[in-house]
Amino acid sequence: MQQPQLDPRQLRKRAMIFYFAAGVNLLMAFWVWSAAGGKTGSTTLLLITLVFLVFAGLNYYMARRIGKYLRQLTSGPPSVSGATGPNAKVNE
Repeated sequence: MQQPQLDPRQLRKRAMIFYFAAGVNLLMAFWVWSAAGGKTGSTTLLLITLVFLVFAGLNYYMARRIGKYLRQLTSGPPSVSGATGPNAKVNE
């Protein structure tokens, strides 16, 4: 079964959305850390901030994976060398 071909524009857009979401999560983590510093317990503050940081890392990771897949997609299929490569075997 053949996989559907993905549009590079859609992949770039999706990667940018993941980068944007990572930035928003980082801003939210900073905001929670700065605004709720004296109003909540340190454990609760740490937990909420950690959740935002984990999601920021996950979004960044997904954007990098999509970018890597996009580079592979746009570079074309790997070249297949005939009998001229260093490991070419000749039938005798």
